[in-house]
Amino acid sequence: MIKILSLIIGGIFLMAMGAYALSVSNIALTWPQVPWPQVDWALVGFVTLIGGLISTGTGIAVSRLA
Repeated sequence: MIKILSLIIGGIFLMAMGAYALSVSNIALTWPQVPWPQVDWALVGFVTLIGGLISTGTGIAVSRLA
């Protein structure tokens, strides 16, 4: 169970670092045919962290009940 939890937490950490890297870099997706909307990457990172914590908590709770 420790291995699974460490994989989940490691994945959440990597997603958060990726979202943070996108928020601090000034990468603009410019495609000639598709007008991409502006994305608030800080908000995406925050939602990713909260969702990851909720899914981790749910996994822990279910594993304790089983």
